[in-house]
Amino acid sequence: MEFAPIGLQPLQGCRVVLERSAPKHAPFLRECYQNEEFMDLYRLAQNRDETEAQIKQRLVKEQQHLPQQLKGIEWVIHQQKQPIGLAALVDYKKYHQRAELLFGLTDSKYRGTASSLESYLLVLEFAFNIIKLHKVTALIYGYNDKAQKTVEHLGFVQEGLLRDHINTPKGFINMYFNGLTENDFRSSKSMQRLSKHFLKRDVTATPPLVEPLTKDYLAKVEQAIRM
Repeated sequence: MEFAPIGLQPLQGCRVVLERSAPKHAPFLRECYQNEEFMDLYRLAQNRDETEAQIKQRLVKEQQHLPQQLKGIEWVIHQQKQPIGLAALVDYKKYHQRAELLFGLTDSKYRGTASSLESYLLVLEFAFNIIKLHKVTALIYGYNDKAQKTVEHLGFVQEGLLRDHINTPKGFINMYFNGLTENDFRSSKSMQRLSKHFLKRDVTATPPLVEPLTKDYLAKVEQAIRM
């Protein structure tokens, strides 16, 4: 029997492929961390001083664990085999079946394009159909109007505005708190239409029931990734 650990397989779209961050991606991640404009939109809390060697060392250690053990997963978004951005599900809460979505494209020419929407859809498909989350949250910085409009277009509901929530070198900034429940996801006509158009499949459809993973299966999977 072949084992396919959840989260290790690439997410395949028509235009883009999302690969789990691996040591080979260290040079691109270093470029991302040095790109102030990108990081200010993607993740303010990231340590931007990591060297390429430090990033590679960290990723080598992460490869020895399953995403659920790390409480999150980050992907490198590729278009025509070229890395163009990052996406992640972080702060995974097993009991609450919830995680936070992070998303960013390094060049503004990709933002709001088919590649951008396709990447979002692939992450949400993974969240609700593969790891069976009940809710995905998206915390958007107050100055990132495009990202806020994008998540609302996808069906996220703005659940709150956190005023002066984060202190930055440029001063305190607001943060939009958005949420997408599984029911929102399944009932979204917009998501259904977009996924059929861009991915050629309906990601909102309820996937077939599968048998729950046993402890024996998980033990064999963990052994396999360490070989």
